[in-house]
Amino acid sequence: MKLLITILLTLGVCHAEPLTGVDLKLVSDTTAIEPAKPFTVGLHIHHHKDYHTYWQNPGIVGIPTDIEWTLPPGFTAGPIQWPTPEIVDMAGHPAHGFHRDVLLMIQITPPSKIEAGNKTLHAEISWMACAKTCHPGNTSLALTLPTGEATPSDSRPLFTTAKEKLPTPLANWSVKLLSPPNAPTIRLLLSSKANPPTKLEHLYFFSSDGQVSSDRPQRLTQKATGKFILTLERSEYGPEKSSHLPGILSTATPIARNGDKAARINPAYLDKK
Repeated sequence: MKLLITILLTLGVCHAEPLTGVDLKLVSDTTAIEPAKPFTVGLHIHHHKDYHTYWQNPGIVGIPTDIEWTLPPGFTAGPIQWPTPEIVDMAGHPAHGFHRDVLLMIQITPPSKIEAGNKTLHAEISWMACAKTCHPGNTSLALTLPTGEATPSDSRPLFTTAKEKLPTPLANWSVKLLSPPNAPTIRLLLSSKANPPTKLEHLYFFSSDGQVSSDRPQRLTQKATGKFILTLERSEYGPEKSSHLPGILSTATPIARNGDKAARINPAYLDKK
């Protein structure tokens, strides 16, 4: 965060103009709300040409998109279901974000008893959109739905596609941390379970909690047939005393259960003993 502030002050490009670089819209996968029946809403982000916004952990620079909900009594909102990010650039510093349009999905759970009538979900949204200049923004959006029998909305295909692209666990690969907690260098061992063993190329790890620095090279080496080690450098801004390393592996090879080229992992660190 200190580096981000320094960059913005140096460039003189920090603006608070809302909706610069993006178009935002709240959508729902259902036409109505039924008691105790969870449904999904999404913040659809369309990026203007050359702009990007940021993932849950932007890395060395950037501010993630955030949603603060004000819901009817008894309603609860789950966390953002983050899609796989891309490597983006801010003033020469690599970070994690999105150039493509994305749908940030959130599950909403109604209470078991609901009074009939329209229900409005209020969202206070903050983000940062960057291209040659950076523009932090915030706005209030609202989505109103009636109570009644839930049927798929016109936006349901958008949700179906987004859910299919959410990162899933590894398939035909095992992953193991070879480093103890807080080690300055983190080593990940990936072993192919396929026969013949699969080759990995262009592997990159997106650290979801900021343990790994986004501005230092990640090194992939092959140790044996079907066995690879990814070497990462710990971020000085990351959390301490973590027992696991959560994040997303992205590669040129399909490695996930859904056949995608990105997979969710959360290996445990070696026991110091």
